[in-house]
Amino acid sequence: MGNDTLLGVGLDLEGYPCLSNCDILDTFIDRLNENLRKLTAKFEKATSDKLKCQQEAEATACTIALANRLVGGLASENVRWAEAVKNFKQQQSTLCGDILLITAFISYLGYFTEKYRQDLLDEIWKQTYLHQLKVPIPVTPSLDPLTMLTDDADVAAWQNEGLPADRMSTENATILTNCERWPLMVDPQLQGIKWMKTKYGEDLQVIRIGQKGYLDTMERALAAGELVLIENLEESMDPVLGPLLGRETIKKGRYIKIGDKECDFNPAFRLILHTKLANPHFQPELQAQCTLINFTVTRDGLEDQLLAAVVNMERPDLEELKSNLTKQQNGFKITLKTLEDNLLSRLSSASGNFLGDTALVENLEITKQTAAEIEEKLQRQ
Repeated sequence: MGNDTLLGVGLDLEGYPCLSNCDILDTFIDRLNENLRKLTAKFEKATSDKLKCQQEAEATACTIALANRLVGGLASENVRWAEAVKNFKQQQSTLCGDILLITAFISYLGYFTEKYRQDLLDEIWKQTYLHQLKVPIPVTPSLDPLTMLTDDADVAAWQNEGLPADRMSTENATILTNCERWPLMVDPQLQGIKWMKTKYGEDLQVIRIGQKGYLDTMERALAAGELVLIENLEESMDPVLGPLLGRETIKKGRYIKIGDKECDFNPAFRLILHTKLANPHFQPELQAQCTLINFTVTRDGLEDQLLAAVVNMERPDLEELKSNLTKQQNGFKITLKTLEDNLLSRLSSASGNFLGDTALVENLEITKQTAAEIEEKLQRQ
């Protein structure tokens, strides 16, 4: 082995005159292995840096692609959200007046017919009273209580549960689901109670005053926070239920008296009253304790029901098709509202750099695609 080769790996034989050839070779091999380890370490580091750069490039490309998909998916929402923001800003100046009218609508208009409701809300309250105050209260000119208290998805769900599709029935359902006092349904045609039983199913405890054990049922429902419907009321109420109707709780709201017995009171308890009397004359205190709601069939509602009955007799296939299409359309509205709410919920709950959340963006894409398909089906119908 030449000296030049040994010098190439850093081994100078002049400093080691007594070394044998084997010792020289061992030293040479050690130096080669050391150089090999250094070169291998450099190679592995360079490979690691290259891999890291490739991963960063791929992640950046993926983020850009997700951003483009997200922007494309939300482009259609820009117009709707911009319009909503504009409406919210306009409502700031009329919000107090609108809430005043809405609360009055829930509290006092439930017992009136559709015409009187409209006259009271639009002419007497809005145009006459509020505008003639010394300091007028601004309200939205075209205020509709239904748009503030409910949405298309809720109305569609009620109609699928058997609520008639006329406006007065929708208003009745809106008042019933939003009132704070116990609702009292004036329901001579039994349309309201039929809808209630379908809506709540087995969660609804139905009792009658005077039936055997009805107070025991009421006591259990009070403690468990259940929903109770007292049906077929007469004009006079059992005095035993007076504290319950007046919500006269005792011991810091934990108990309520039913007769001589103190019963546990669960704040989740709900009570609905029902009468078949067409024109009842309740005592003033009962009217103050309850929100009266007039479920009497309207002319429009009766026409729709009679038409459905005639078509069902003459062409049952058409009536079944209409019923199925109506339920399907209502189902689409419910699904569309749910998807839109989920879309906003996912965006608002996303934290940090949500562009790196592939699952979030993919879910948003699926939501938008499904919503577009539902919109197309609704337009076809």
